[in-house]
Amino acid sequence: MIVSKRRFISSAPALFGAPWLSACSPGSDAETYAAVAEQTWRASPPIRTEGAALERELVRYATLAPSSHNTQCWKFAIEDRGVTILPDLSRRCPAVDPDDHHLFVTLGCAAENLVQAALTHGLRAEPRFDAPSNGVRVSLAPTAAEASPLFKAIPARQSTRGDYDGTAISSAELGLLERAGSADGVRVLLLTERPAMERVLEQVIQGNTAQMADPAFVKELKTWIRFN
Repeated sequence: MIVSKRRFISSAPALFGAPWLSACSPGSDAETYAAVAEQTWRASPPIRTEGAALERELVRYATLAPSSHNTQCWKFAIEDRGVTILPDLSRRCPAVDPDDHHLFVTLGCAAENLVQAALTHGLRAEPRFDAPSNGVRVSLAPTAAEASPLFKAIPARQSTRGDYDGTAISSAELGLLERAGSADGVRVLLLTERPAMERVLEQVIQGNTAQMADPAFVKELKTWIRFN
């Protein structure tokens, strides 16, 4: 069975039962949206769930992954002892992502969420790229349950667009950022000196200016922006 993100959310009352239904009782659009968002991003404690219900819960965690413009460009095929995450090409962003690089990166983000959620529920998840479908096949097998720090961070992820108050980041926090983004063959380059930051800022401004001067980019951006 293939489930898109939108279909998954719309079928949530059937999946999660009466508490969800009561949360979505008749009210203003803002109240309804807030209730659905709260249920979608809820941090559920590990409970004994099996079969299709467990796989759907893992899919819910996978849908909390980031994606370009929040397009949520995934489909999920729930199968025997596994889930395949497929690219939803109808949600491509050809202006900003012409080679679908970001689209396929987000498949990995969704897969990582699913891996962490599976471990919490006593399943070892092993993802691998499935060339025929251009998707990520995640096989599931029983293992000892463990709630990792990464799993606990999933429902806490957010994009903060408030004004920066100018408070300097401590050396300890910079160290945490550097270690979190470093792996085999990859390292984080931290720019803390003002001249270096100004040089990068100049490049960022030039890039933003070029994008906003591109009618195709602006049209695509307006298509995906959520106005309130």
